[in-house]
Amino acid sequence: MTRHGWESALDGLPTGVALVGDDGTIRWINRAGAAIMGGTRRELIGVRAPFRLASGPTAYPGPPREPGEDICVWSGPRALRRLAYTEGTGVRPGVDGTLVAFRDITEQQQQHRRVAALARTAASMASSSSLEEVLGAMAAEVQLSSDVAGTQIMTFAPGGDRLQVMGSAGFADVAPFFDLLMASRDRGADLATLRSMGERRQCVLPERRARMLADPAWQPLHAYVSQLDWEDFVSTPLLSRGKPLGALNVYLATGHRATPVILDFLSSMAEQAALAVDYATLIHEERSAVRREERKRLARDLHDSVVQHVFSIGMQAKALSGIARRLNDPFAQRVDSVAEEVTDLVEAVQRDLRGVVLALQPSVSAKLGLRPALDALAEGIERRHDVSVDLVIDRLIEDDTKSLVFSEDIYHIISEALHNAVKHAAPTTVRVDARLDRERHLVRIDVVDDGRGVPPDAAEHSGFGLVSMRDRAGRWGGSVAVTSVEDNAGTRVRAELPVPYADAGQWHEEAT
Repeated sequence: MTRHGWESALDGLPTGVALVGDDGTIRWINRAGAAIMGGTRRELIGVRAPFRLASGPTAYPGPPREPGEDICVWSGPRALRRLAYTEGTGVRPGVDGTLVAFRDITEQQQQHRRVAALARTAASMASSSSLEEVLGAMAAEVQLSSDVAGTQIMTFAPGGDRLQVMGSAGFADVAPFFDLLMASRDRGADLATLRSMGERRQCVLPERRARMLADPAWQPLHAYVSQLDWEDFVSTPLLSRGKPLGALNVYLATGHRATPVILDFLSSMAEQAALAVDYATLIHEERSAVRREERKRLARDLHDSVVQHVFSIGMQAKALSGIARRLNDPFAQRVDSVAEEVTDLVEAVQRDLRGVVLALQPSVSAKLGLRPALDALAEGIERRHDVSVDLVIDRLIEDDTKSLVFSEDIYHIISEALHNAVKHAAPTTVRVDARLDRERHLVRIDVVDDGRGVPPDAAEHSGFGLVSMRDRAGRWGGSVAVTSVEDNAGTRVRAELPVPYADAGQWHEEAT
């Protein structure tokens, strides 16, 4: 076969083939090989080949190698590739050089790394009880890919429905991102995250960075997204039983595109993240159910044992008072004084126990509804403590917040604040004002009394009640603050709880 003949035959192969001279340079290359190496034949002929061969300037040192594929890296003007190659013998007498057959294994190597990343993610899910730690580890695994400039995993924390960044890699500061994202949404920006969740499909946005920087609606996020060198954006929803739990957002590095391989990898990682979120949610729900049952049990035990024992003590104190009337002074006066003191203590303990039993019932607002439950709470406090309770409850709170757990937390925060007021501040009036701030997507609760005010060291001696209120607000990303009313004429307890969204579909409807 003439040289022209074998060149024509090799030119039709889908595998790269090159003729490497004794000086280590490429003498000839077929069309597939030129495409793999990212150049034209004219550009590549005469260029030093990346292959290390059995003889010549690129020979391996040491003993002869075993036959089979070797691996090398090609760094050309327009391509960085990992190549697997095998070498043959001279083409024919009179033609110097070695034929090398090679193929591109860049994607294959990346796929191997991604499979390893999935395995490490599964291991972290099994060994860690913290959802934030698991999703942080997953974001770090995605970030190891050479295609990726930045990674975010956004989801709902267990027990809450407020979307937040739970895992991130590549970005310097995570904290301000969500507020900046919401500010951009309020200016009319198109949020691909909400779209991917609402439509339950992977969204790929080419040249996203340039489009964001050119759009004034994205101005709040311009500085944030400019800290990375990226071009395209991919948002993959985290789905569990068809329900969106969040999204895996990836900012692809400049020069890289969303190939089928990386899209499959991101879908696999999103599936793993959804499993982690689903598992954490189930654990949270199970613990919440256990806590509710435990609260009910404690309420029953208190009512059936402690409350009855206290009642018996009160009856004994009244009997002791009757006995005192049959005694002579000074014993009669002394015994009657003790009986009266015990009776007063019993009545105080009974009031406190009734409040504790009421607070331990987690289903009050579930059975009655939030407003009727609060009306019943206020009526009971007024009857037992001779305090006027003024309730101002925005009806939109019940209309717009459908989460039973959220409503129960609102009820218990108000209940705890009311009981603290009548127990510690000796007020004549307590005003409860709960309103829905639709612009900020939160419920603001103010419980204000006209009692003694906040002592200077209140923060240092905050009791379990305040801790409980802060725990309940904290699970929704909210806060509780206790301050004095002007001129120390009373105390204000202010709680702010971000409103939960029923599902990502509602987010999507609001965004569009």
